[in-house]
Amino acid sequence: MTRLRIPRVVPKPKDYSKLPWTEEFRDKFPTRKAEKYFAENMKYDDLSDFLFAEKHVDFRKAGLLVDALKADKGIVRNDNEILLTINLPFCEWRCVNCKRNMYQRSKCLDAYMYYIDALIKEIQLTREIIAKKCYIVKAICYTGNLLALDVPELERVLSQCTYSLSEINVELGNPKFVTREKLEILKKYNVSRIIVNALTFNTVTLRKLCRRYEFKDVYAFYKMIAEFGFELSIELCAGLLNERELQLKRNIKLAVELGATCIDLYSRFCPMGNNLEPITNQNAINEQRKILEEAGNFMKSIGFKPYFLFCTEVENGCFENVGYTLANKKSKFIEDKSWEVSTIIGCGTSAQNVIVKNLHNTRKTQSNTYDLGQYVFGIEQILEQKRRFFE
Repeated sequence: MTRLRIPRVVPKPKDYSKLPWTEEFRDKFPTRKAEKYFAENMKYDDLSDFLFAEKHVDFRKAGLLVDALKADKGIVRNDNEILLTINLPFCEWRCVNCKRNMYQRSKCLDAYMYYIDALIKEIQLTREIIAKKCYIVKAICYTGNLLALDVPELERVLSQCTYSLSEINVELGNPKFVTREKLEILKKYNVSRIIVNALTFNTVTLRKLCRRYEFKDVYAFYKMIAEFGFELSIELCAGLLNERELQLKRNIKLAVELGATCIDLYSRFCPMGNNLEPITNQNAINEQRKILEEAGNFMKSIGFKPYFLFCTEVENGCFENVGYTLANKKSKFIEDKSWEVSTIIGCGTSAQNVIVKNLHNTRKTQSNTYDLGQYVFGIEQILEQKRRFFE
């Protein structure tokens, strides 16, 4: 009996040159383009099928779009609820790709104390504005490196921002700033979440970024954070330098092992102030799209769901930046800031003030100076500008 030989079919590699959202959804917030097709009494699965079949959106992206739309529609847009940011621009060293004005503590010891004094003045004015406008502080975030402060200054700053029922977040760029005493102070002032701007855990990449530590050097600091019971958000960068899918999956696995309840994946983009030149090479665009798709599939496979989505490099690759969370453990601050739905009052260098009117779909912005010296010696003028902006 002659055996029938069936030729082996090798699947074609996926073509990543096509814009997965299609032109109609090429937008910073593609969910807002999709929302107009979400009819009354329509199921989300039906919307996903519609986007795939009728609008020719890649079926994986259609699913991501609909999952993110669920999160977007779940946000309460109350113009009286605001976010408060307090910036502490101190670091031990600067990453080579950082465009933000950060200052090494060891090189600005005199300016450090002057900065804290000026910052306290701005926080006190901010309290006046909040009371006068009857704002409700939904969430607070100490950006930069709050834990770079010495213990007396750390407690002094935290004591100025006591708002009942607000979610309190602390950003952390360098885990080596963590000490048990400082974590105890965070607990004392009801800090609920630590947001670690890790970018990567890969030793080679960390060295290229000029981050002078390896994962094994900071593992104990992460475990100390877990001991205190803080919610942990870890920010990772997809497509950082020469990293590809395998390394990104390793980073995600380590973030899970450390106890992260939120893992935010930014496409070549550092949320702490990194401005990159857009990719224009088609092969590089295809590679980045592949990395993002593999990362999204992996996050879904380990039980994480999207809670924010916005796109960057819209005119070229149109790459998605996605926050993923476990079982509604999301950060209100990151969610509202990423969706751009809340008024923000910012204090410190490079802080932004943003007045959002959701009903009229308007945003008005004003920024503080990036320079520490200009901030310290021009604080009275900065306070007057802030007062006028909110009046």
